[in-house]
Formats: sequence, C-alpha cells, structure tokens
Amino acid sequence: MKLTFSSLLLIAIGIFFWITLGRGDEVIPTAPLTSSSVPDSYLERAERWSYDPTGLRIQYLTIASGKTYINDPTTYAQELTFLSPDDDGNHWQMTATEGQLHPNIKELFLLKGVEINQLERGATMKTPHIRLLLNENLATTDAKVQLFTANSLTTATGLNINLTSSEATLLHEVETRYAK
Repeated sequence: MKLTFSSLLLIAIGIFFWITLGRGDEVIPTAPLTSSSVPDSYLERAERWSYDPTGLRIQYLTIASGKTYINDPTTYAQELTFLSPDDDGNHWQMTATEGQLHPNIKELFLLKGVEINQLERGATMKTPHIRLLLNENLATTDAKVQLFTANSLTTATGLNINLTSSEATLLHEVETRYAK
C-alpha cells in the first residue's frame, strides 16, 4: 500500500510539474540587450554654449537631433554646427552630418561630411572627421584635408587648428594647385 501510494504521489508530482512547467513557449533566440542599446534621452534642436573664465562665450554648438544611451554619457548626434571665435573676432564654423559629444572628457568628434570655414577669410576645408578638444579650443585630424580658397586647392594629410589664435597647420603631404 505504501509503495502504491508513494508511486501515485510521485506520478502526481511529475504530472503537476509537467503541466505547470510544460514545454512552454518556444524560446526565440535574440541578441541580449546591453546598456548601450537602450536609449536614455533624446535631443531635438539642441544648443550648447561654453564660456571662458571671464564670461565671454567662446563656443556654440547646435545639434539637430541626437540621443544618449543608458550608462553611456556620449551624445550621438546628427547635423551639427560648431562656432568658435578667435582672439581677433574672426569665427570658425564647422559642420558635420554626424558627431559624438563626450561631455566627461570635453571632446567633440565631427564625423561624415565635415566642412570647416574660417568665415571672415573665405577659406573652406573639408575632411572626413575632426576631433575638437573643447577645453583647449583646439581641433585636430589625421585624415585627408582639402583647403579651398578663391584661387587654389591645397590637399594634405592631417590638420591642427588653434581656434583661439586661428593658426591652422597642415601636417603632411601638403600640395597646392593654383587656378590659372
């Protein structure tokens, strides 16, 4: 009797677990969510101003749209425009279709379709990407650069710009062609 009761109890427990747990729904494998894939905040038509210690505005950044992700302070942005005056009142304007603002290290990366203009001098430069060191008011790239003026085209690899003094240095393989 004990054996029959124990056997029935064991079968009942087995059936109970089989019914409650069962085979369940088929598990469809998906990529695991990571903290960098979960949006935290969105930007639309954002503006960012930076000031020097005397209260003078030294940098102005507009972002058409962008987002940040959980546990990633970087803002991934589209359609950026960066403006910075030099000490003589001339203005640098840099635009890009994509960019990344890293607030913790005070750096801005302009990516894809970067155009750099020294507005008062009428010079335009193009490069695939450029890195702006915001605290130092410097811009640098190791990529190919094209400098367009009214009567010349200069190509180079690498560029450093001191946005405070407006000193721009083409680094390597510099070649200029003048219009006839």
